[in-house]
Amino acid sequence: MTALAELSADPHSAYTRLRAEDPVTWLPETGQWLVTRWHDVLRVLSDPASFAYEHEELHEVFRTAYGPGLTAAEVDTITRPIARKAADDLFALGTADLTAEYFEPVAAVAGATVLGLGLGCADTLLHWGNTLARDPDADAGDDAAVIIDRLRRRPDDSLVARLVHADADPVPLLKNLAVSVLEPGWLAAWTLAALWTEPEQFAAVREHRHLLGAAVYEALRWAGPVGVLTRRTTRTVSLGGKEIPAGGALAVSVASANRDESVFRLPHRFDVHREMRPHLGFGGGPRHCPAYPTVIALARTALDELFDRMPDLRPAPGARPAPEGWRLRLPGPVDAVWFS
Repeated sequence: MTALAELSADPHSAYTRLRAEDPVTWLPETGQWLVTRWHDVLRVLSDPASFAYEHEELHEVFRTAYGPGLTAAEVDTITRPIARKAADDLFALGTADLTAEYFEPVAAVAGATVLGLGLGCADTLLHWGNTLARDPDADAGDDAAVIIDRLRRRPDDSLVARLVHADADPVPLLKNLAVSVLEPGWLAAWTLAALWTEPEQFAAVREHRHLLGAAVYEALRWAGPVGVLTRRTTRTVSLGGKEIPAGGALAVSVASANRDESVFRLPHRFDVHREMRPHLGFGGGPRHCPAYPTVIALARTALDELFDRMPDLRPAPGARPAPEGWRLRLPGPVDAVWFS
């Protein structure tokens, strides 16, 4: 039996064992079936008739409001000056936790801009996102009511206005967005942490920036922020050798699927030169994340500007990785120095 403490401390070791021994295992602490193998995960995500999205209404509102989204070029245009200013502001310090002091703030400001909330809401999104990432049931607070009221009295065509004016409770939507806004920042932090595990690849990406897109995509496979998606069975199903009754709750581990040995060669190694193939970092099937181009583009631009401003960027002496969580896998501090 797998305990949540084991998953939180070292999910990939637990997943490797489970894929081999118990690919669909019961988690008594959450009342969910944990699905770990690639083919089982893909089956669940590809069959919404048998495995329903637990927050279907919220998801559909978001997909409808998001529409076609932004192009990578549009995201770059928004993000680049934000990232450049943030890197400039940090430069004189010579050292920082780049997750908290660069990647997350850049994501929050760019996200507030993309959503149409304005820069004044970036700090609110930053606080909410970090709070909700660790406690999904945390109260949204009075700031949510202020934002909702302002948007309802001043309707416009922004993304967040379309969400708030949709026929749904706006608070869950805003809480979902607060976490989603920070995901590109976490992905960028994971990408840098991953590159530091492979110094030759880090040097290659620094010198040949066209590799940045591949590095971000590989980091999403290797350690994407979203570790688990939730589904519920609509009928009795057989999955991974287990009989799951109708109404059964599933924790579908895309993090485990993306390191499945039957699909990826040397799956635990980060490899920017890995042959490009689809993975499940943004889910799969008809319920994949519609914002994935925005997330990839924002993370890539944030890294590009950081590398430009800090050519001597390297891990701080004595820095140790401290990731946390398994549903959301947060990168933890990325402690860096950049003066010779």
